[in-house]
Amino acid sequence: MVPATAGAGSGSELRPTTYSSQSSPLGAVALAVLALIGIGLAGYLTAVHYAPTLLVCSNKGLINCEAVLTSSYSVVPGTSIPITVPGLAFFLISLALAVSQLRRPANYQLRQAHALWGGLGLLTALYLVFVEVMEVHNICLWCSCVHLTLLLTFLITLWRLYPKPIAR
Repeated sequence: MVPATAGAGSGSELRPTTYSSQSSPLGAVALAVLALIGIGLAGYLTAVHYAPTLLVCSNKGLINCEAVLTSSYSVVPGTSIPITVPGLAFFLISLALAVSQLRRPANYQLRQAHALWGGLGLLTALYLVFVEVMEVHNICLWCSCVHLTLLLTFLITLWRLYPKPIAR
């Protein structure tokens, strides 16, 4: 607890500042929206992998989604499963965590679990960006949107870990 002055009166009295374990629903709503965006992005990229659909992205120069999405790094190692399928699972679990936080806003363990989950997603995104730049030598804009969604998810989950002071 951080001491706070009692008021304009004496200035020498200290009282502890109290904090709420309840978090604003705005953060959980933002996390749910990000999860839905991630599901849409990963779903589109999964559909592109399995169906011969037109990929809406440049296929020339540094920005080349086709080169990234057809590289050996675009599948789970040792399988033919596109890396977007675990991405879909990540965002579905993230959505479940966000909805759970909306239902139980005072449950700090849910916020901690979501922050750990977001950290795992961010580490995965950092690895995939490294692969895009250093191994494939191309960047996929769709993948970058997924990576940005993962970064925002992690940042919001971190922000939600900090308690808010209760005004007296």
